[in-house]
Amino acid sequence: MHELSCTWVPGTTNVVRLRFNGRTIEMTSTRLSRIFGPKVLGDLYLRGRAVLRADAAQVAKLT
Repeated sequence: MHELSCTWVPGTTNVVRLRFNGRTIEMTSTRLSRIFGPKVLGDLYLRGRAVLRADAAQVAKLT
């Protein structure tokens, strides 16, 4: 399992920045929701950040 840190990209309303294993990836919130499920966006909307646990298959979909 990998731990990912998610935050909004400043100045955007739908782009999320993911950080894990020293890498940074940016993607739309729609794509993030498709990979991890719509529940992941709850913490992002309420707190502006979220921590996710991802398996190898989910990490492969990020790249």
